[in-house]
Amino acid sequence: MSILVVDRWMDFKGTSIHTLDAGTQQAYAYLSPHISITADGAPDAYHPQNLGLANIRLSGWPDGDWRSALVADPKRPGRPLEQSRGRNAGYYISMTALSDPERPRTDPLAYVDAARIPYLTLPSTFLEINGTGELGDFVVAYHPRTRRCSYGVVGDIGWDKPLGEVSIRMASDLSGQTVNLASGKGAPSGETLYLVFPRSRLSPAWPMAPAAIRARCAALLKPLGGSARLEQIAEALA
Repeated sequence: MSILVVDRWMDFKGTSIHTLDAGTQQAYAYLSPHISITADGAPDAYHPQNLGLANIRLSGWPDGDWRSALVADPKRPGRPLEQSRGRNAGYYISMTALSDPERPRTDPLAYVDAARIPYLTLPSTFLEINGTGELGDFVVAYHPRTRRCSYGVVGDIGWDKPLGEVSIRMASDLSGQTVNLASGKGAPSGETLYLVFPRSRLSPAWPMAPAAIRARCAALLKPLGGSARLEQIAEALA
């Protein structure tokens, strides 16, 4: 098979993005040396006493723009809403931009759980570019060093920074180890290949079971030659 990289499309904050020939489905790919890992959407992501998966300051609370990561308390809108029942009582409700339209905003189950679901966060300024896709589009990530891949979705919108922010689960898939955000243990290092399939989202885009995400990503990869071609694509972009 010939190499499937069709064209160098653009650069975004130092990362070169290429379009791929994926048949009738659009696709683009990039290698990113940057890695940042988010816990957003996990019901135990953030705790007032900093007992969560991630440091509370990463949510923006209390001194930053926390309203993009945490649900505001309807009764005290100047503070994040704490869960009142269940195993995660006392934790703040952490949001993702992708959510279940059938659940209320105050339901922690409405959001994409970063510890359970592989997802990619794309900067708002990147998603404003025509053709880059939208929330719920499907994503395949591949780590050349470990030769491991992860099937996920575009699950959140991030700040204006380089490409390479992923959920805990996606990072763990790529490294083969459980990522600990406090220590950094288990995080993948080096470049990661990302394939994004714009306009591939379903309706509704969320919720989806992990098995359904994997099946959909495998089907989208098939015109490219399947997962066996990921290493070749990474080498072509290197």
